[in-house]
Amino acid sequence: MTAFIGIGSRGGLRSFGGTQFAQVNRWCTTWFKRDLIHFSQALTIRFNGANMVLRLISEDRLLVRMQIFQAGTRIASIAFRIDPQQQRAFLSWTVLTPATQRTGAFKHILQNLLLVLRDCGITRISLVASLTHGGYVWAIYGFLPETAGQWARLAGVLRRKLLAIASELKPSELDAVQKLLASPDRLALRAIAGSAIPVRDTTLGKHLLMGTEWKGELDFSDGPSVLIYLKRIGVVP
Repeated sequence: MTAFIGIGSRGGLRSFGGTQFAQVNRWCTTWFKRDLIHFSQALTIRFNGANMVLRLISEDRLLVRMQIFQAGTRIASIAFRIDPQQQRAFLSWTVLTPATQRTGAFKHILQNLLLVLRDCGITRISLVASLTHGGYVWAIYGFLPETAGQWARLAGVLRRKLLAIASELKPSELDAVQKLLASPDRLALRAIAGSAIPVRDTTLGKHLLMGTEWKGELDFSDGPSVLIYLKRIGVVP
């Protein structure tokens, strides 16, 4: 029960179909205020091709999975759910091919996604920051742990990682990070992620957060967090 969309060069419709095409089209008209074709074009505006699979999870929630192409070569895939009634989106994954990393494609994907979420009335993005880079990347992109409990669990993981490299830090540096990890305020994550203390050929923030897993959110009503996100994805300088 899905809808399929193929977007070609210059945003042109290459193919479409699926048993849910009419239902997904109605969803887009209701929540996006434009039809499914325009919805798909908005997601791919900075790329020259995409294959998309869209499925209604319920009357008001939409699941989108998309492969993105540039010059005929697949460069990334992304999956997310949109729940306009709750004004929330959940980003399941964003994966770039090795050749595409550090090319700016990640920022373009997030810019396109932001355009669609804004027009669907979304006010909050949730995700699970994980895999090799996610725990660090989403922290520096402005995301915060969803709850104080999530932050406490993450702080425990970071505390153990810090202990393993304690002898490589100055006492004052160690004390400062330990105080951040003891804080109940989830904003402490932001200071840790931004720590530029050199350790093991990288920064302390990156070393601690790489490989971690935590449930995060970006609340569009949180001005400082949104500004960090917009700067990271290249919307504001």
